[in-house]
Amino acid sequence: MNPLDELSLNPRLDITLALQLKQQITWMIASGKLKPGDQLPPVKALAARLGINLHTVRGAYLKLAAEGLLETRQGRGTHVLPFDPASLAQISGAARSHTVGVIVPSWTNPFYHGLLTGIEEIAEEDGTLFFLCNSHDDQATAWRGFARLAAKQVDGILVVSQAACPDPPPLPVVSVDWPACAGYGVQIDLQQAGCLAVQHLVEHGHRRIGLITFAVEAENVTPVNRGYQQALAEHGLPIDPALIARVPGFDMLSGAQGARKLLSLPEPPTAIFAIADLLALGALQACKQARLRVPEDLALVGFNDIPSAALVSPSLTTVAAPAVQAGREAMRMLQFLIAGEQPPQREMLLSTTLVVRESCGCPRKEG
Repeated sequence: MNPLDELSLNPRLDITLALQLKQQITWMIASGKLKPGDQLPPVKALAARLGINLHTVRGAYLKLAAEGLLETRQGRGTHVLPFDPASLAQISGAARSHTVGVIVPSWTNPFYHGLLTGIEEIAEEDGTLFFLCNSHDDQATAWRGFARLAAKQVDGILVVSQAACPDPPPLPVVSVDWPACAGYGVQIDLQQAGCLAVQHLVEHGHRRIGLITFAVEAENVTPVNRGYQQALAEHGLPIDPALIARVPGFDMLSGAQGARKLLSLPEPPTAIFAIADLLALGALQACKQARLRVPEDLALVGFNDIPSAALVSPSLTTVAAPAVQAGREAMRMLQFLIAGEQPPQREMLLSTTLVVRESCGCPRKEG
C-alpha cells in the first residue's frame, strides 16, 4: 500500500490545507513510512488525487524542501531526503503544544509504571499531555521515536534508561536513569543500590555471593555491578568471576537462567543479588524448582521494589529505587527547560533504600 494513500485533508480545520499536507508528509517521513529516496507524486497528480488546488501542494512541497526533508529536481521529480531525527526539533513551531514525549525501553517492566506515574502527576498540574514511545531496548527505535515526537511538535522529551542525543538538540530533553547523559538528567544512585544489597548479605554471614546481571555493560547497569564489587572489597572478599551470571534480559526467564547457572557451580553461592526484581523473582522460581528453600538454603535480594516483590512467598528483600520521585523530578526539570528557564540542578541524584523482607533471612515484619 502506498503510504500517500493515507493522506486526508479537512477544509473545516483551523489550519490551512497546505499545512495539513506538510504535517502529514513530515509524520510519514519521521515514522519511516516514507524512506530516503522515495519519490512523491508530481504536484499536479497529487492535487488531483486529493481534490485540491495544485498551488496548495506546491506550497507544502516547497516548505518541506526548505526544511531539508524533500528535494525537487527538474526532470527527476520530488524525492525524500535523508534526515537527522534531531533536526525535526528545529522544524517544530514556536507555539506551545502542551505535549511532551516519553521514550521508555519497555512497557512490561513494572519499574517504568512508577516512573510514568510520577511524570503524569506533574504533567497534570499544567494540563500537559504526554505521548509514550516504547523502544524495545533498541537504540535505533529510540531515535525513531525521537523523530516521531519532534514531528508531532512536542514541547520536550524525556528519554528513560537509554542514550539521548549525542549533541544538545534545540528541543528540551531530560534523561532519566542514564548516568552517562551529557545534558540535563535525573539519576538514581545505582552504585549505592548494589552496595546496600551486598552489604546486607555480608552482614548475614554470606561470603560467596552471586550476581545476576545484564549481559551488556549498559550505562545504567555498570554502576550496580560496581556497587556489588565495592561491598565485597570493603569486607575483604574476593571478586570471583564464576559467581557473576550475565543474562540476556531483565525478565523472569533470564533470572531463572542466571540462577541455574550459579547453582550448577561445584561450589554454588549461598546468596544471590539480582540487579532487578524480575530477575530475582525468576531466580526464586528456579530455586523452588530445584527444591531449594529461600532463605534457608539460599538468600536472595533484588533491586527496584516493584509491587509484586512484597506479594511472593517468601517476600523479596530488595533495594527500592525512587521511581515515582524520579518521574516527578524529571518532569519538573523539563518544565523549566520548556519555559526557557534554568532548572535548579543540571543533574539530580536520588538515593536508594534497603527494604528488608524475608528472602534474605530476616524475619517477617508485622504491619
